[in-house]
Amino acid sequence: MSVIEVANRERNSRRFWVLIILGFFSLDIGIAVIAISMAAGDPSFRSIPGFGERAVAWDQRQALKEVWDNQGWDIHVTRVSPKLDAVEIVLLSVNGEPVSGCTGTVTMFHYTRVAQQFRSPLTEIEPGRYRASIDVSKPGMWNMEIDMLTPNQEKCWFEQSFDWSEVMSSTANEGAFE
Repeated sequence: MSVIEVANRERNSRRFWVLIILGFFSLDIGIAVIAISMAAGDPSFRSIPGFGERAVAWDQRQALKEVWDNQGWDIHVTRVSPKLDAVEIVLLSVNGEPVSGCTGTVTMFHYTRVAQQFRSPLTEIEPGRYRASIDVSKPGMWNMEIDMLTPNQEKCWFEQSFDWSEVMSSTANEGAFE
């Protein structure tokens, strides 16, 4: 083999391996661009707004949850039919009596759209029965938080996740939590 043939083979080999390396690098950049565009463009890939602040204030939230737990209330959450544009919350005391005189807000989000949070004030429609105007027509997993002042003006907090994935029926729209 002549010196020229060896030099040509080495040059071709060098080009081949440089192109292979550049090809893998381009593939890596392409995958990164796709992943970033999905994360930035799809609302399913969002983090919960204010999650960092919530993590920092975890102790305060747990203290507010403890106030709720100490009340011993039974809570029943129901989607309001037929448009599913509100939730009704029934609060019962340890004795099964309606808990009246609470004020507060409800914040809800669907787990596939955590950045789209719905907030509504609680309106007492009858003793122990409260309503919040929130569109809950999307089936699936929902998260609900209640920030509330008790009848004794104690601030408390409650959080619950529940599944409304079944077709709307008289029993599929209810969630009871203790």
